[in-house]
Amino acid sequence: MSSSNNSNKGSILVFGAHPDDIEIGMGGTIAKLSNMGYRVKLIIAVLPNFTQNDKKEERKLEAINSSKIMGSMEPDFLDLSPEEMIHNRKLIGIIDKYVLEYAPKAVFTQWIGDSHQDHQILTKSVISGSRDTTDLFMYETTIPGGITEQAFRSQLFIDISDYIDLKKSALECFHSQQLRCGPIWIDSIIGRAAYRGYQLNCKYAESFEIIRATKW
Repeated sequence: MSSSNNSNKGSILVFGAHPDDIEIGMGGTIAKLSNMGYRVKLIIAVLPNFTQNDKKEERKLEAINSSKIMGSMEPDFLDLSPEEMIHNRKLIGIIDKYVLEYAPKAVFTQWIGDSHQDHQILTKSVISGSRDTTDLFMYETTIPGGITEQAFRSQLFIDISDYIDLKKSALECFHSQQLRCGPIWIDSIIGRAAYRGYQLNCKYAESFEIIRATKW
C-alpha cells in the first residue's frame, strides 16, 4: 500500500510487538514523519487476544484505522504465536527482508528494557536485523506496565506539539485496550508526552533511546 504522502524522502521502519505499542511510544512522531514525506512502514509481530471479547481481527482493524490517522503505510501483521517470539534466525530473517526491501533511513523499535518478554525479544531481533542500518532508535516503554529495574534514557527528543491530537486520535482507535486498560489510559500517555515536552521546552514531545545514530 502506498503512503498518503507522495514525497520521496525515503522509508522508515517501525516495529512493535503488539497493536497499540507503536502508537503509545511514538504515534506523534509517526504522524510528523509521514507529514514530512517519509514512507513510514509499521510491522506488528503478535496479535494477542487477552479476553474473549478481544479478537485478532478487531486488533488488526484497530491498528489499520490508527495507521490511517497517522498517515503511515498500513501495518504488516506477522501474526506470530507467542512460541515463535524467539530471538533466532527465523525472526531475524523476517526483519532482514524488511530492511533489504525498504532500505530505511531509520529504524524504530521498542525499548529493550521493557518488562514484556515479547518487546525484549523483538528488539533484540531488530537490532540484529538492522546491523547495517545507520540510524536505530528505541521508543519509550509501554503504558501500563513496562517498569523494570532498568531506567529508560531519554536521549533523542522529537517535538510533536502539532501532532498530539493525531496521537490521541490514533490511540482512541484501540477500543479493546481502552476497555482493558481503564479510563485514564490515554490521559496517562498524553501526560507523559506533556512531561517530555516540558523537558524539551515545548508543549508535547516523545523521547527515544539511541542505539546508533549518524550526523554530519
